[in-house]
Order: sequence, then structure tokens, then C-alpha cells
Amino acid sequence: MRGQRDRPNNGRPTFALAKEMDTLKPLIAITGTRRLLDMKLPGPQLLTVSLTDDYAHGVEHAGGLPLVIPFLEDAATVHAIAERVDGLLLSGGEDVDPALYNDQPRLGLGNVMPHRDWLELELIRAMRAQNKPILGICRGMQVLNAALGGTLYQDLPREWRGKIQHSQQAPRAHASHSVRVEPGSRMASLLGATEVRTNSFHHQAVKVLADGLVPVAWDEEGLIEGAEMPGDDEFVVAIQCHPENLWRTQPEFVGLFRGLVEASTKRVLA
Repeated sequence: MRGQRDRPNNGRPTFALAKEMDTLKPLIAITGTRRLLDMKLPGPQLLTVSLTDDYAHGVEHAGGLPLVIPFLEDAATVHAIAERVDGLLLSGGEDVDPALYNDQPRLGLGNVMPHRDWLELELIRAMRAQNKPILGICRGMQVLNAALGGTLYQDLPREWRGKIQHSQQAPRAHASHSVRVEPGSRMASLLGATEVRTNSFHHQAVKVLADGLVPVAWDEEGLIEGAEMPGDDEFVVAIQCHPENLWRTQPEFVGLFRGLVEASTKRVLA
């Protein structure tokens, strides 16, 4: 067995073996948002990349190595990073620019961040070209759908017929409404369930699903809450809720992070 001679009698791995084991953990790129950092010192505010810890903790808990991607400006650099990472997690955040799906901005559209749209589109293209795993969460689902040719409701209260509250006022770890999951889908397998209760912090959602994606989760009014690429060789999974806030109290949501890490690990072993 590889590394067996490095294992001491007490069964604990030596530093050399532990380092080798860490190299087998997949490197998961995570996108963040842009924030102005007030240093409370003389001088201008600083631009930063910002990401809540829960995303990284979810990847770490599932056995991956999280890496937050900065706001880069050179497409070649973005593609070089995509060459080195094993999986991609698209996090939540601002609204997606409707220009990405050839629409005009409408009443109810919130803040957009074109630089973030550009970065995530470049990452999606690069990861898809290499058939590397992608998990999209909330905005991540929306930008993935737009990148692949789908469209979005820019503001659910104005454009969607449903009455379910999708911008809940309860704490982030509170599961506010039910979601039906397609039996036999990858998402059902990852969650270990065909019905779950989720949190909900979004006012945009999938309108027309992109070619290549199939819907696999819906709220009781029919709004798409999850999508994926079919086939065992593709791991492209997207969910509208925020599982990074739920997995500690609802262990079924660990399955989404574990699925991304396991699919990415196959890339490492290959």
C-alpha cells in the first residue's frame, strides 16, 4: 500500500503521509463578491474579494481544499487557474446582468456586478472545456444557466405568478419552504431524499432553462429550484437555496458538497 512504510505503529500517519494524503484532496475554486474595505485609516478604501466562511467550511467538511478566487483581469490567468483546480463552486451574491441572456434591465433588477459576471463566465467556460465538476448555489445557479444559454426572471414578485416567499425574513439556517426533487436524479441521490425543506434568499430564478441542463427540483408552485446535467460523466449541479447555511443542522445538504468533492477527486486520481 502506498505510504504504508511511513505509518508508525500507533496507526497515525506521519507528516510525510499526511502531506501525501492532502495532495489527493481536490482543490475547489470558490467565487466571491466584491467589497470596499474601509480600513479606518487615511487613504482611499480598498477593493477586496469577499466570501462568507460557510462555503469554504462546507467544502472542507466534505474533504476538499477550498480556494477563493480573486477578481482577476486577464482571461489567460483565469484559464490557467482553471487548469490547476479540480472543481468549481459558484457562490451566491448579486443579480446577473440581463445582457448575458440578451434581455433589457427591468423594474426590480438589483445590483449587478459586470466584473463578477465576466470572471464567472470565463471560469465556467474553462471548467466545461475540461469537463471539470461545477456546483452552483443561488446566484451560482443563475449565472450558470445564463452562461449556458438560459434566461432568468429578473424579479420574482413582478414576473412570477407564485406566492411563496423566496426572500425569507427568518435566520439563514431556517428551512422556510419545501422543495420536490426528481426521483432518480443526481440531486436526489446526493440529498438522499425526494423532498426537502430549504431556506430561500433570492428574488431571481430560472425562467428558461439552458439546453443541456434538466430541471430536477421545484417548489410547490413549479418554480425551478434545482438543475443538473444528466449522465454519470458530467457533474454540473445547481441549486437555488443556500445549502452552505443548512448542512450543519440538515445533514442531507452535506451531500451536495460531498458530491462536488468526490467528482473532483476522480479528476485528481485520473
